[in-house]
Amino acid sequence: MKRILSVILAVVLLAGSAVTVFASEQHRITRRIPLLDENGKLTEPGYCTENLYEYDRKAIKARPTRIKEWDFYQVTDGRYMLQITISDISLGGAGIFTLVDMQTGERYEVMSLSLLTFGRMGMESDAMSDHTVSRHRRNFNLDITVGNNATKIDLDAVKGKNKVTADLTFEMPEGLESLVMAVPFPGNDKQFYLNQKINSMPVSGKVTYGDLTVEFDPQNTFALLDWGRGVWPYAQKWYWGNGTTRLENGDIFGFEIGWGFGDMSAASENMIFYNGKAHKLGEITMTRYESDWLAPWHFTCEDGRFEMTMTPYFDNFTSNRVLGLVGNICHQVFGKWNGTATLDDGTVIEIRDMDAFCELSDNRW
Repeated sequence: MKRILSVILAVVLLAGSAVTVFASEQHRITRRIPLLDENGKLTEPGYCTENLYEYDRKAIKARPTRIKEWDFYQVTDGRYMLQITISDISLGGAGIFTLVDMQTGERYEVMSLSLLTFGRMGMESDAMSDHTVSRHRRNFNLDITVGNNATKIDLDAVKGKNKVTADLTFEMPEGLESLVMAVPFPGNDKQFYLNQKINSMPVSGKVTYGDLTVEFDPQNTFALLDWGRGVWPYAQKWYWGNGTTRLENGDIFGFEIGWGFGDMSAASENMIFYNGKAHKLGEITMTRYESDWLAPWHFTCEDGRFEMTMTPYFDNFTSNRVLGLVGNICHQVFGKWNGTATLDDGTVIEIRDMDAFCELSDNRW
């Protein structure tokens, strides 16, 4: 898998203290524009609900070793969490399959790695345009095809004595809106981050890992796409939360929240989705206890439009930092979310026992 306000003015992680994000006026992009100018500088920081930024890897003026591109898909049904990633971070490329049983904590993984890819993975310049991105190496064959209002993922791989497969379809209804962000980083005008988070994709199909088969029902299984392109500093830390659910009346509700990654003075990374339509949010304050990742987390929006409590049930903790210098440390905490969300027209949506996550990710790469 991303899975993102006028810069974090304070992040205080003392036991019982609040983490507050400060947002300024939201700047919406309403026309197609180049992402970068002739000097490799971000042309217009802001957000949109479809990708109006024209991304061109060749327009980047930063060192080639710093360019990062990835498509990260996450599927959840309340018990199983599946992540499928294809990425090119210039110094290396990868295809990764991870399945986690959140009841037992069992993890099932297979990956294919390459060195010094520098754009040769063929990553697409737009997440929702019709395309196929593939990874075919020894014992690892992955195809991700976007088109006809759906995303299709096919995987055929081998890990040890285990055959690993995925045959999945994600529904992408016509007019599906998402959160697209383009942000700069202070101190270096050649650094930027273009990110699209796509919620509200019902999932059908199944995955296998050896003798284990998991079938996904589109009534209660949803996918998230975290699509990222950019150049950013070596050390970055952020909070990110996301989820989608089907309400009792059949409507689909989702949210995307985040902060800490780059200069977000142009717009927040906070948005709710209702039946595929986006509703922008401003400042969100989160309170949690550092000493206990599974204690309740509380979220509140400045205007009362997102009032939620997450009661955690699983910490998908990962740590792959090498010699303390390169790699990621992440607490991706899943829980039951309860509270209210308010749409642009004032309609209040009651949320009960929604499966979703919020993470703290500390990256050096």
